[in-house]
Amino acid sequence: MTQLSGRPNLEWLRKQAKRRLRDLRTQFPGAQLAHAQFDLAKDFGFTSWRDLKAHVDSLTVDGRLIVAAKHGDAQALAALLDAHPDKIHVRVPPYDATLLHAGARHLDVVDLLLTRGLDPNAKEKGDNTSAMHWAAAAGALDVVTRLADAGGDVVGRGDDHEMEVIGWASCWKETDTPRHRAVREFLIGRGATHHIFSAVAIDDADEVRRIVAKHPAALSSRQSRNEDNRTPLQFAVAFDRPRMVALLIELGADPLGVDGWGMPVAGYADTPEIDRPVMEKIRALTDGELVSAARGRRAANVGAMDLGQLFTRPARKRVPYRTPLPIHHDRQDRPWSVRPTGHPAGAAGGGVPIPGQYVAGWIKRGPTGVIGTNRHDAKETVAALLADGLSAKGHDPDALLATLAGRGVEVVRWDGWLAIDAAELSRGQGQGRERAKISDRRDLLAAAGGVFTS
Repeated sequence: MTQLSGRPNLEWLRKQAKRRLRDLRTQFPGAQLAHAQFDLAKDFGFTSWRDLKAHVDSLTVDGRLIVAAKHGDAQALAALLDAHPDKIHVRVPPYDATLLHAGARHLDVVDLLLTRGLDPNAKEKGDNTSAMHWAAAAGALDVVTRLADAGGDVVGRGDDHEMEVIGWASCWKETDTPRHRAVREFLIGRGATHHIFSAVAIDDADEVRRIVAKHPAALSSRQSRNEDNRTPLQFAVAFDRPRMVALLIELGADPLGVDGWGMPVAGYADTPEIDRPVMEKIRALTDGELVSAARGRRAANVGAMDLGQLFTRPARKRVPYRTPLPIHHDRQDRPWSVRPTGHPAGAAGGGVPIPGQYVAGWIKRGPTGVIGTNRHDAKETVAALLADGLSAKGHDPDALLATLAGRGVEVVRWDGWLAIDAAELSRGQGQGRERAKISDRRDLLAAAGGVFTS
C-alpha cells in the first residue's frame, strides 16, 4: 500500500488519477476517470475516491472544522474558530450545509455555533432544510430545544421532501423511538402541527380523523417526488401501518389510486395482510359494478379495478402476485404462474423448477420487497445460473459468447459494464450526488461503448 505524503494535495491526486486513467485504457479501452480514481484510492488504503478526498479535505482548515462539528468535538471546533474566526460561515459539501447542520446531533457544538452568530434557520441547498430538520430526524431533543430557543423555525415548510420538521421526526423508518416521540411532542408544544403523513407514520387514529374532518382533500394529498408522489394510503401500506390502512379506507381513501409512476396501492405491500382492506374494497367495488351491469343489461366497466392492468401499465411493468399473468417457456408453449420464493430458477405452478429458466424479483416472490430485496434475489439467481453453467459438460465461456452473437443477442462485456458504472458516477457528480442511474437501454449501450456481437 502506498503511503500519502505528510501534506497531500488534492490537485496532485487528481493529476495522478488522470495518469492512471491513461494506463488503464491500454488494457481497458472503456475505462473512465471514476475507475482510475477508485484504483488510486485503493492504492492509498481507502475504499473509495470519496473517502480519500474526505481524508485530504480533513487536513485543511475547512475540513478540520467540518470534522470537529460532525464528531461533536466542541473544544477542537472552538480552537479552530478562535484561530480562524472568518471560517464560521464555511459550507459543507456537496450541498453547502452549514456547520450547524454538520453538528446537529451535538448540543455543545450547536450551542457554540449559535453563540458565535450562526443563523439557526440557514438552509442547505440539497433538501432545503435547516439544522432543525436534521436534529429532529436524529431524535436530538436537546438540540431541537436549543435551536427553537434561538429562534429556529419549528414548522420548517419548504423542504424538498415536503414533510416539514414534524415529518422529519416521524416519516423515516428510524423515527419510531422514544427519542423521536419526545421531539414530536416538543414541536407540537411549540406550535407545529401534524399533517396526514406524519399522523399515519405515528399510527395516531384520532389525529388522522381530525385532519380528514378538517381537510377532506388530505386523503388525496401526495408526498413529494422523492417519495414517488405516494398517497396517504400507499404510505400507510409501505410504512406497515395496518390500523391506518383500514382507517383510511373507512374514511374514503381511493383504493385504486396510483403513485406518480403508476404503481397501485397493492404494489407497496410487503406482506399478504397489510393491504387486505384495500383488496376487499376493490372486490366490493367490482361486485357492485357487476351487479349494476347485470341489472342494466350492459357490459361491466371493471377496467379500472383490474389489478392485472394496474400492475402491467407501461409506467412500471410488474407481475401481480394475486393476478398471475401467463409466462411462456422458450421451448414449450405452456403458461407458468408466479415463481415461488426461494427458487432462483423458474418454477411451474406446482413449484417444480424448470431447467434453463431463471427469474428474479416479483416474478419470483410476488409484489413484495424493495430494491435491496431484488439485489438479493438477483445474486441468488446469478449464483444458480453460474453453478448450472459451470457444471455443464464442455463449459466454455468464449463459446457461449460466440453462440449468443450467432443468434443476434447483444452482449455487454465486462469493460462495457465498467464504462456504464463510470458514466453513472460521472453523471452523479454533475448533480451533486454519488451516482445518477442510466435507465434507458439505448443510453446504457451508448455508455458501454457498444456491444459484443461476434
